[in-house]
Amino acid sequence: MARAWIIAKINLRQIKPAYFITALVFLLMFTNEIISLLIVSSADNEILSSGNTFIILPIFAAIFIPSRNLRKIINLGGKRNDYFKGCIPVYAIISAFVTLIIILYYYTIDRFMMNYVHGVLNLIEVFGFIRRGPIVAFVQMFAFLFLFSVFIHTLTAAQDKWYGWAADIALVAIISVFTPIAPLRRTLVWFFRAIIFHPSALFQIAFCIILASALYALNKPILVRKAI
Repeated sequence: MARAWIIAKINLRQIKPAYFITALVFLLMFTNEIISLLIVSSADNEILSSGNTFIILPIFAAIFIPSRNLRKIINLGGKRNDYFKGCIPVYAIISAFVTLIIILYYYTIDRFMMNYVHGVLNLIEVFGFIRRGPIVAFVQMFAFLFLFSVFIHTLTAAQDKWYGWAADIALVAIISVFTPIAPLRRTLVWFFRAIIFHPSALFQIAFCIILASALYALNKPILVRKAI
């Protein structure tokens, strides 16, 4: 377990591009938000919260860690099993951090912006999480981001194998085939409702965590077959 935490710390240090991209996009969007507020300030105007840009961090972290960090960690003497155990804490930490930032942003900057515009679209409100209060909203958003990070990580890790390309094709097929066919579309709607919009917070949280655990387990055989 100690080695896994060492790997986790290395992973957190070795995703500086993800931090930079997130900070850059946030600054650009925040600047645009301020300019829009000054130029077209109106009680009927709605703006997209710049706090939403922090979701970029777990996305890029989940891309850089499997695509760049594995070789570095193996070259430093790390084992594949340690790497496997050392990735999941990173996504938990980043998901918790981003969720906390988004909630604080919602109650501070977004509330301030609401004095000048008709509405501020923050994902934690769009998803309906915040209606249950900040504590439940934190756990719900965390569970969703954790699942999202694990999904991106698993998909990225498999890209150099045939099953990675098969997964890409399957995702495109699901979206393109399920959407126009009513019974299949209902299945797709059920899935997104389960991970985001389900009326039961407990169900949504449990479903996301269980699905994330199952997805991450797939990384074990992927990692064994991965060339360094």
